[in-house]
Amino acid sequence: MGPMPKQGASAAATLAAALAMLALPACLGGATPAHARPLATGIADPLSTDTGDPLVFSRVRQAGSRFVRLTALWHTIAPAARPVIWNPTSPLDPSYRWSQLDGEVRAAVQARLTPLIQVYGAPSWANRCQIQNDADAPCDPDPAAFGDFATALARRYDGSLPGLPRVRYFQAENEPNLFLFFRPQRRNGRPVSPRLYRALLNRFGAAVKSVHGSNRVVAAGLAPLKRPGSIAPLDFARRLLCMRGRRHPRPAGRGCGKGVRFDIFSVHPYTTGGPTHSARGRDDVSLGDLPEVRRLLRAADRAHRIRGAYRHTPLWITEFGWDTNPPDPNGLRMGIAARWASEALYRAWLAGVKAFFWYELRDNPADGAPNSEVAQSGLWLRGATLAEDRPKGTLEAFRFPLVAFGRARGTLVWGRTPHGRAGDVKLQARRGRGRWRGLRRAHAGRGGIFRVRLHKRLGKRYSARAVFRGEASVPFSLRRVPDFYQPPFGRYASGLRRY
Repeated sequence: MGPMPKQGASAAATLAAALAMLALPACLGGATPAHARPLATGIADPLSTDTGDPLVFSRVRQAGSRFVRLTALWHTIAPAARPVIWNPTSPLDPSYRWSQLDGEVRAAVQARLTPLIQVYGAPSWANRCQIQNDADAPCDPDPAAFGDFATALARRYDGSLPGLPRVRYFQAENEPNLFLFFRPQRRNGRPVSPRLYRALLNRFGAAVKSVHGSNRVVAAGLAPLKRPGSIAPLDFARRLLCMRGRRHPRPAGRGCGKGVRFDIFSVHPYTTGGPTHSARGRDDVSLGDLPEVRRLLRAADRAHRIRGAYRHTPLWITEFGWDTNPPDPNGLRMGIAARWASEALYRAWLAGVKAFFWYELRDNPADGAPNSEVAQSGLWLRGATLAEDRPKGTLEAFRFPLVAFGRARGTLVWGRTPHGRAGDVKLQARRGRGRWRGLRRAHAGRGGIFRVRLHKRLGKRYSARAVFRGEASVPFSLRRVPDFYQPPFGRYASGLRRY
């Protein structure tokens, strides 16, 4: 840390003018009313390298999250061979193995979290094609069998079985536009995965809704970029929803019949840059491309292509993150990672996203593999044990995000309180490493969102923060950080990237 900068007369005048705004009526600050749209947060797959430790769910809650995504591995819960006699729609059939998922769901609810259960994989007997050396991955799974399992799953957690809580959110598969997670993508050079996945999603949606009409079905999060042998997410989404046209989406074809059965659409807009980065591919989706996803969803809603619970289909992000340095030497420096985490939440909210899941809770162990092949985007640096993990700067940025941007006629400040709680927020600013001084108060409405426009433009030497119930957000510098190339899972020396 260098010496503290001197506070010149011009700097003092600027801050004094900003402080004077405390006396202005709230309406002059451009405050967002209390009914501002909320942004729920969640953690995806916190148990990917751990099993059942209650501390996992306590830390998900500590991150300010409402949701936690749990994975139900169809091929693990279902029998390895199809039984001659069984009832696949019954959660009590002895052929099913639910114990691990039961424990995770109970622990999540005990931690006051809302589970989203994602179904992934397929038993070999349900696949209608084969994947060499990868029998657990879905390869044209039988929709009827998928629907049977979805019925059993929804019945398992319908609240009627002793000791098992009610679950309302269910997600069908993972990144079906990526060959790593769903096959086949093409036949004779023509895309088939959107049609195959549509059949699965319709069966899944009908099954989950048949148990409880208030259950919510989340479509699989789409991988962000087209890869060899895969399909770009917007191309996949248009084919899934029987739409065509990029700039002005409109109905096309008759494959959707009465519509596709789901309630919530999902993407994984990992970016090879910062929070404003747009993907190079015309049908790819990074954070900067979310408005295109919204435009397609709105057009599909108007065309009645989606048979869901909402007039305007919600958009969720069910995976997102950047590797950090440490532990990945090719990841983002922690200071920029924290800044980008806050801004990612803001950009998602601005694009109308309703829920944002970070991937994942703690860094994965390298175990001898190159860092570039291991997801190290966790909110905690991995220690020898879970209890020895250390929180990253991205944790506080995710828990209590705040951004501040200079505008032509002032400064825009946006934030979300921890856990999305309502209440008054104190906004503060400082120049360089000087003292924090109060600017004004803002009100976070239901959902914890606050947004104000200060009438004085703070200079690039300033940082802003918010204080809510004694807790301060990570400071956000007014100095602009330009977009630069940064793969989400670190730079790959081999040139191979997941995204």
